[in-house]
Formats: sequence, structure tokens, C-alpha cells
Amino acid sequence: MSSYETVEVHLEELGEHSWVKALASTIGGSFGSAQHRFVARPPGPEHRADDHVLTGATFPVMRLQDLDDLIEPNAWIETAQARLHELDAELLGRGWRRSSDSGKHWWSRTYVMGAPARPRP
Repeated sequence: MSSYETVEVHLEELGEHSWVKALASTIGGSFGSAQHRFVARPPGPEHRADDHVLTGATFPVMRLQDLDDLIEPNAWIETAQARLHELDAELLGRGWRRSSDSGKHWWSRTYVMGAPARPRP
């Protein structure tokens, strides 16, 4: 169980926390692609890999691809959406609740842990 009360979903390149993984992702990627993943982590700009509450499966993204562009054709967008759905299902299965807060990307989601707040009389 996480010690955090709120987590956000962020997109990160596989090697963001390790230069070895970054190098492997770059060398192993085909046609200028790199492996990315969605992670659930505490809010804020800075974090360590140890802060990940949950890490999703990887998927390829072209280095110059705008993942916010949902208009077809967009290489691997369906795979990215499926990976987000998997992460969402896992978070919900672990007791997290999706908040109505959303960020600037289609994958930006916020989850909270604990009982829902009751409205005051």
C-alpha cells in the first residue's frame, strides 16, 4: 500500500531514471522510436524512480511524435491508450479512486486514496 494520498499519471521515457536504460531504449528503438510508459506518482515536477506507486507497460513512441495528437494516423496511439487503460484498471483495483481533476494531456489523470469526502451540511 502506498503512503501517498494523491498520485498523478505522467508519461516518461523508459530511461528517465537510468542512463543505461535510456541508451538501450535509443539503440533498441526502430526508426527513431523510444520506449515510453505511464507512471502513477506523487504530484510535482521532480521525482525519483522510488516514488512510482505503479509503473505501466512500455510502448514505442517516435521521438518527434506529438502524443497529444489523437487524430489518425498516429503511430502507436492505440497502444498508448491501451497501456493507460491497463494502468487505470490496476490503480482502481488497488483501491485508488479517479479524481475529477485533469491535467493538460489526455492521459493526465489524478487518483486519490481513502474514503471520499462527505459534503458538509
